Amino acid sequence: MEKISSKAQAKEMAELTCKLSRACNRKETSFAALFQLTPTELRCLRMFSKKSTVSIKEMIDELEISAGRVTHILTSLENKDYIVRRVDVNDKRNHLVDLTPESRKFINQLTKKHVELHQNILNNLSNENKVVITQVMSELIDALNEWSEINKEKLKS
Repeated sequence: MEKISSKAQAKEMAELTCKLSRACNRKETSFAALFQLTPTELRCLRMFSKKSTVSIKEMIDELEISAGRVTHILTSLENKDYIVRRVDVNDKRNHLVDLTPESRKFINQLTKKHVELHQNILNNLSNENKVVITQVMSELIDALNEWSEINKEKLKS
């Protein structure tokens, strides 16, 4: 096997991560459209797959969007009767978002379909590669997050 230089590897990784990002965006846009949602509305609702109440601050941090954009998304989701907003009784400055009782079933279905989508993608891979890819993706995400944190600190300096 031919040894590839570090610079060539970095160049290939740069190209592959861009391609992966675009493919993931296309997948997310198509999946969200199945449920008449925008990709950001989908990401917002996916936050409720593990918890029933989410703070607006958590949404801003998780979705990495502005407070104004979160407000716009929540208004849209309220209009679709998926969520309700309320003031935190323990801290009046904090606002919380809850699913409506009717939307819990929808979120469960959305989560189930999301898992099925990824099962279908994994079905295109050998069993050996499934394990390797999920492990490598996890390591890559950790490395990207670490890089982001280091560079965030540098920007503050």
